[in-house]
Amino acid sequence: MIACLKQPPSVVAPYARRREAGFTLLEVLVAMVVLSLIMTTAFGALRLGERSWEAGLTRAGETETLRTVAGVLQRQFKQALPLSWTEDTKTTLAFSGDHEQLRFIAPSPQHHGATGLFEYTLMVEQDDNINRLVLYYRLHDPDSNGFEPDSSERQRVLLVDEIKSARFSYFGAPVDDDPPAWHSHWNNDAEAFPQQVSVQLEAKQGQQPWPELFLTLHAGEVK
Repeated sequence: MIACLKQPPSVVAPYARRREAGFTLLEVLVAMVVLSLIMTTAFGALRLGERSWEAGLTRAGETETLRTVAGVLQRQFKQALPLSWTEDTKTTLAFSGDHEQLRFIAPSPQHHGATGLFEYTLMVEQDDNINRLVLYYRLHDPDSNGFEPDSSERQRVLLVDEIKSARFSYFGAPVDDDPPAWHSHWNNDAEAFPQQVSVQLEAKQGQQPWPELFLTLHAGEVK
């Protein structure tokens, strides 16, 4: 009686063999979908990390450029000399500037092998709708009664490439009895040199903003 209730081996064995032989089509499809999701997520995370790395390198490069530019300009402006020229009782300062260009006299650049005084021109240079902050310099002729013409030979240093705009302003008292204030121009017939120069650079869209640079001049009595 007990023997009759047992299921014949021939019924169970083929089903078990079919289950052990592989996966069903539905199981394979589900596995492929899950694998695709994992790969898509991993690839997205990889791309995000790559973009973050590139952005970090760009910011580091722009920060280093800012440091270098600020260091070069501050060093030269601190060495600016309060010189002047006198002709027919008229005194002309060896400094002049407007909102996009300024000129002064200081010792030679540190990387330059020559000695003596140099004329410097810091300006916004425009070329094909691209603005650049550049510094020109040339050897100063002590026998001249003013700055050399811009057309004369001079060396060019590119400080900042591809900016939207740049603007200079000047702090001090052009007339001795006036209180110090900010001015958009500083004429060479002023009675004193400015105390500070502000350089405002406006970055192009997508670039890291530039902080305002304040360059200090060790102004003294006109010589």
